[in-house]
This record gives sequence, C-alpha cells and structure tokens, in this order.
Amino acid sequence: MASLSEQLDEMLKEVGGIVNLTIEEREEITQAGADVLAKNLKQATKDAGHYNADREIGKMTHLADSVEIGNLDGTKLDGSTAVGFTKKDANHARIAHFLNDGTRFIQGDSFIDDARDKSQKEVLEAQSKVLKNIQEKKRGSS
Repeated sequence: MASLSEQLDEMLKEVGGIVNLTIEEREEITQAGADVLAKNLKQATKDAGHYNADREIGKMTHLADSVEIGNLDGTKLDGSTAVGFTKKDANHARIAHFLNDGTRFIQGDSFIDDARDKSQKEVLEAQSKVLKNIQEKKRGSS
C-alpha cells in the first residue's frame, strides 16, 4: 500500500495539480472523508464486540452510537473535520481509548487503529471525488 503522501500526490495528479480552495471547500472535502471514517468506525466498534444490542440504553448510548463528526472545539479554522467519540453522556472517547490501547487490566484490541488504517483508501477516494467536482465547477465558471 502506498504511503499517505504518495496517495495524496496521486490524487493531485488526477485532478490536475494544486487547487486554491476556500475554507468551505476544504470542509466539504474533509467532510466526505469524515463521513466514510465515521461509518467504518461505528461498524468496527460493533465488529470488535463493543456493542450489545440487547443492553437497555438508559441515559448512556452505546459506544458505537457515540461516534461524532465535527470541527475541533466546534470552531471553523482551516476546513478540517474531526471524527471521534462523544463525551456527552459518558466519556466515550476515554472508554474507546482504553478498549483500543488496553490497560494493565484489559488487553487492547486496536479496533480504532484498524478502522482508521482500513478506511484510508476509501476516505481518500471520497475526498478525491469531491475535490474533482469542485475543480470541475471552477473550470466551468472560468
């Protein structure tokens, strides 16, 4: 598998070089990748056995249902979009970290790392598609 840098270089070749993007366009691109990663992370969480469909929900959601997409700290800085676990009803991010990395009491299963690694190509493809659409619109309006 090619490195991230090589994949990004290939994506730029496909779309015809570097494009000046607005923050909104960057957000549109990173949102496409974040949607893919969030979907895959939710599924990986379930597949790793960190989901019990029979559990009564109560006030705390399932770990897989706590995956969120958004801007870091809720701000719009550079067009980045983050994917992670919420802290709303419980610190799901902390729980996911323990399950992924392990503790001295439990062995980690690397489900987050694996989901991120396995999603890389699909994320880049989704982002590339959006970037191509943006570039085509810019060419059409020139």
